[in-house]
Amino acid sequence: MVVLYSPVCWTRQTPASKAMFSNTTDDSSVYDRLVKLVFSGEFSPGTKLVERDLARELGVSRIPVRESLAKMVAQGLLVGGEKWQGARVRPYNSEEIRQLYEYREMLEGGIARAAARNRSSADIERLRLICAESEKEIGNYGSQRWAQLDHRFHFALAEACRNDRMLHSTRLLLTECFYVFYLYPARQGRPLPSHEDALVHMRSIVDDHRELVDLIESGDSDGAERKARTDIRKSGRRATRALIDSDLNISPA
Repeated sequence: MVVLYSPVCWTRQTPASKAMFSNTTDDSSVYDRLVKLVFSGEFSPGTKLVERDLARELGVSRIPVRESLAKMVAQGLLVGGEKWQGARVRPYNSEEIRQLYEYREMLEGGIARAAARNRSSADIERLRLICAESEKEIGNYGSQRWAQLDHRFHFALAEACRNDRMLHSTRLLLTECFYVFYLYPARQGRPLPSHEDALVHMRSIVDDHRELVDLIESGDSDGAERKARTDIRKSGRRATRALIDSDLNISPA
């Protein structure tokens, strides 16, 4: 479902994106904004997160930041958490990526099944429009626009399932998968694929998305779940390969 990582996408927060972190101060919004900040690519794997600095960046007190960090550690989004160790950005390994994508495969398969039952005509139109916009980006490898559209497709798919619990889980999961697939390998220095390989992969992503939308529109719950699971499994293999290639510092096959 997701193409190769992007070396360009959001390696640091822009002034505009930082400004949105200071709009509200309730604990739930602090948590959501902190998740986005941590997975923005601004922090290197293994970085210790300092409450004082994060509170200053978000424009809030240290208490909700401390509580949010503890919550992220409990959810497995960060590692550490002990007083003498602090919370740190997770340095992902191949086993962690396997578990992450195994969970996503189960979730998105269920989402696709539910969407085939509950989608509206507006949902289908939205998904098809995203596919059309994605097709325009084929060949523009590493663009922010491509990554944004991929994220929007999967979130729109979750909206179409009409299940608030699945939608909430998807929001968090997509943020982490975006980091693992697009930003983490880039930080590890994986070389770019050839232009020809990038074209093939980007075209296959759009084709996969359109096939899934067709199955959902037709009401084929079994087919939609099977397709979603297959595509996420493929993405997981690519994410694992990207990590291995980065560790070995070799070019993508």
